Amino acid sequence: MKIGIDCRMYGLKHAGIGRYVENLVTEILKKDTKNSYVLFVRKDDHKALSEKHKNAKVVQADIAHYSLREQADFPLIIAKQKLDLMHFPHFNVPVLYSGRFVITIHDLIKHSSRGKETTTRNLSIYWLKYFGYRTIFEHSVKRALKIMVPSNFVKKNLLDNYKIPREKVEVTYEGVDNLGCEKKSQETEKILSKYKIKKPYLLYVGSVYPHKNIERLIKAVLLLREEGVLVNLVIVCARSVFWQRLEKKVKDLKAGKIVNLAGFVPDEELSLVYKQAEAFVFPSLSEGFGLPGLEALSCRTPLVASDIAVFKEVYKEAAVYFDPYSEKDIKEKIKLVLEDKKLNLELKKTGERVSKEFDWKKTAGETIKIYEKALKTKARA
Repeated sequence: MKIGIDCRMYGLKHAGIGRYVENLVTEILKKDTKNSYVLFVRKDDHKALSEKHKNAKVVQADIAHYSLREQADFPLIIAKQKLDLMHFPHFNVPVLYSGRFVITIHDLIKHSSRGKETTTRNLSIYWLKYFGYRTIFEHSVKRALKIMVPSNFVKKNLLDNYKIPREKVEVTYEGVDNLGCEKKSQETEKILSKYKIKKPYLLYVGSVYPHKNIERLIKAVLLLREEGVLVNLVIVCARSVFWQRLEKKVKDLKAGKIVNLAGFVPDEELSLVYKQAEAFVFPSLSEGFGLPGLEALSCRTPLVASDIAVFKEVYKEAAVYFDPYSEKDIKEKIKLVLEDKKLNLELKKTGERVSKEFDWKKTAGETIKIYEKALKTKARA
């Protein structure tokens, strides 16, 4: 069987989805010797991915996601490859694509997190794009042969919002990258100095969209310092969206001396930044999975996270949970983890064990089985 995968969002520059695509494709191509694969990539990635994935056909599709060309031209590029099945690792399936496909839906956050505070665009343009998002999303989930989601939480959310058969939606948990946290580094001080990181510090890794709730985290850290707990906050983010807004918020809160907006940190250095943190704090109001928290657990970094269903599903007993709407509770739970040495050690041990339950090899194996099931589906549900 000939399977295509949309890899236009491949790599760390595309944050969580890019990491998902990169790891999934790498493990699928190692594991599956029965099927043949076609990878559709951006121009900048064509050479590198052709060299890395020699057992796949790499086709240039230099088309921006969420664009008009994605709707008009991308279906033609795919059609030329005469595929048996196409995998779109995001909701953005071209409406004009008539082939058989499966999709991955990572979350439905934009369904509920919307409006003026969730955009940096002109509101008229924002609402036009939001209408397009909802239209394409619905078209994609209804026409897909199979839908992969990263958690039972997202599966429930999807079934609550759309009338689609339950058996069409498959949970495939994501894996955890091997960041090399077990290795000892001789360059600790050099790397921390490079990003102007001052110890002791709390860490957050991820985008800074409004639902990430970073403002309350900053206020909680300010409360900690008022009580004599002199920790700093380091924010690592691969994407620039909302970055300027966050910089202004840090300035308005007079938190510039304690909040380090470190920006992008590559994996080979990120492992050390995780390891040296006193705790990883994940204050999101909503998530589809929560990969950065698992990365922290794999590095034996204590995890303090929002008391939301998806985090409890993924992290289980490996985290201390707080009310994400309460700066006081965020502060109290961080303080508990920092000061209770017995709890701190238990979190490190439990976290390392829980993180090992999530493996990209397993994700790839489950995904291949879903491809096979999809091709046995006679009609679109």
